[in-house]
Amino acid sequence: MIIALSACAAQKNTVPVPTAAMATESGQSLEKLKLGHQVYTTECARCHEPMKPTEISGEDWHVVVPGMAWNAGISEADEDAVLKYIMAAR
Repeated sequence: MIIALSACAAQKNTVPVPTAAMATESGQSLEKLKLGHQVYTTECARCHEPMKPTEISGEDWHVVVPGMAWNAGISEADEDAVLKYIMAAR
């Protein structure tokens, strides 16, 4: 049984951690990307496993994030940080 649990844990959908290179390439501050990552991995995970940013098109994220932010009751600033993080991580 422990082996089965280990296998499940290895398949967990992980999302990229913000880096200085990601910040530079996206034109966003590393602090903003870190905030977006933190909100994404804590608030979104309350209801479902966060998806890898590459699993959905950039256009679709611009629709998904506002709807999910409204459902989660997060602030506009946190919503903005999540969207910027996702776009940078793509």
